Amino acid sequence: MSARKRISNGLAVLGGILLVLVGAYWLKRLPHAAVPEVPWKDPLVERDLDAIAADTLRLLVLQDPLTWEQRPRAESGLEFELVERFAREKGLRLRTVPVAHRDSLFLWLQQGRGDIIAGQLSPRKGEKAWVHFSPPYRTVQPLVARLRPDPLREPTSGPVLDASLDSVMMSPGSSFADPAYHFAGEAGRYVVRHEVPALTPEELLVEVVLGRHRATVVSDARAAYQPEVFPVLEFEGPVGPPRPLCFGVRRNALQLIAALDAWSRDADEQAAQAQLARAYGHTVPRTGPLRTKRGVPVVGDSISPYDTWFRQHADGMAWDWQLLAVMAYKESRFDSTVTSRKGAMGIMQLMPRTAARLGLDSTHAMDDHIRVAVRYLSKLDTLWRRAVPDPEQRLRFVLASYNAGPGHIIDAQRLAEQLDLDPRKWENNVERAILLKALPAYYQRPGMKNGYCKGSQVFHYVRDVVSMYAQLKARTDRPKKVAR
Repeated sequence: MSARKRISNGLAVLGGILLVLVGAYWLKRLPHAAVPEVPWKDPLVERDLDAIAADTLRLLVLQDPLTWEQRPRAESGLEFELVERFAREKGLRLRTVPVAHRDSLFLWLQQGRGDIIAGQLSPRKGEKAWVHFSPPYRTVQPLVARLRPDPLREPTSGPVLDASLDSVMMSPGSSFADPAYHFAGEAGRYVVRHEVPALTPEELLVEVVLGRHRATVVSDARAAYQPEVFPVLEFEGPVGPPRPLCFGVRRNALQLIAALDAWSRDADEQAAQAQLARAYGHTVPRTGPLRTKRGVPVVGDSISPYDTWFRQHADGMAWDWQLLAVMAYKESRFDSTVTSRKGAMGIMQLMPRTAARLGLDSTHAMDDHIRVAVRYLSKLDTLWRRAVPDPEQRLRFVLASYNAGPGHIIDAQRLAEQLDLDPRKWENNVERAILLKALPAYYQRPGMKNGYCKGSQVFHYVRDVVSMYAQLKARTDRPKKVAR
C-alpha cells in the first residue's frame, strides 16, 4: 500500500472518530437526552398554597422509620415530623398519603394527589426538571451494613470490601442509587442494584439480618437509627461522598415553594431540624463481634448472699440453682429493693400482674420472690415442652418468655415460620424474628397478637444469661485441687 493511500485511510478513520465525538456532544445537549420521557415529568393540576390552606396539606410518603410509619394510635418518622412542623407554623392541616414505590411519588405529586414528597429524596439526574427540590434538611453518606462476627455463627473473615465479598446490594430506592453517583475506591466494584424484587432500603437491611444477603448499602442516618433495633449488624464506611436529602414540590406550586424554602433556610428552624434529626440517632456504632456480658462475680464458694434460698427452691425446677443465681444477678444485681421503669419488682424482677397471678404481692419476703420465680419458670417450661422438645433450646425460649412474656415469643415463633426460619431453634432463628417485632411492618402483620416488642432487649437477655450460666457452671463444676 502506498504512503498516500495509508495517509488517506488514516484521515478517514480520524474523521469518523471526530464525527462520533461531535455527534455524542450534541446529543447530550438535546433536551430529550437530559430529561427522560416519563408520565410524571410535568404538573397535571393547578394547586398551590391558597387551595391547600382551604383543604389540607397532603404529604406523599414511603413507609420507612426515617420518613413515616403508622403505629397504633400514632404516626412517626423524621421527615413526617419535619413537615408537621412546617404545617403547624403555616396553620395547615396535614394528611399523609402512603405510596408504595418511589416513582409513584412523582406521578401522584403531578396528579395533585399530594403536595409535598417525603421519601428521603436525593435529586437524581434529570429529576430537577420534573419537580422543585427544597433546600436539603441534612446530608447522608453511604455505609456498608453486614452481620457482625458472631461466636454462635460461622465466623466471617476479612474486611467488608475484599475479594471474599461477592456483592453489596443496594435498594433502587436508596439515596445513592443515582447512575451519576460514584462510590469511593473499591466500593464501586461491589455495589449491585437489587432490582427483582425491588426492595426498600429497610427491607434489604432485614434481608441481611436474616442472612439472605451478605451486605447492603445504607445511609449513615439509617445506621445511626438501626443499631438498637438490629444489634447483629455492623456498619463500615463511609464508602462515598455525601448526598443531600430534600423534599419535592410541584414546579407550578410557586407559593408553596417559596414558603417551604424560606422555612427551610430559617436559622432557628435549621437548629430545630438538626436537633430532631439527632433524636432519630446520631452515632454509628463501632464495628466488632457480638459479645455477651461477663460472668457473675464469685467470691470463694459463694455466688450471692441468697445461695441457700436458690438451692432450696431449685429442687422443683428443671435446671440447677445456679441458673436462678445468674437470673437474679442479671435482673437486679441481687438488689431486692429495685423496681424497674415498667414496674418489675424484687430480686427476680417479676411484673406485678405475673406476681399477682402466682400469689405474690409487695408484702412478701424475698424468699417468696425466689419461690414464685421458680414456679413461673416451671410453668414456662411446661408451656414450651411440646413446641421445643430439645431441652437446651427450650431453656432459651423459657428465658425469652420470662423477659418479654410468652405472648411475644409465641408471636416471634409464628413470625419465624413465615420467614422460613426454624421455629424450634433460638439462635439465628427465632431470636432474629423477635428483633423484627420492633418494626410496625412485622408486629402489625396478621397473627401477631401482642404488638410491639423491643426485641433487642430479649436478644441480649437470653444470650447473656445462657453465657453467664455456662461460665458459672464451668467454674463451679471444676474439680477442686486437693492440698498435699
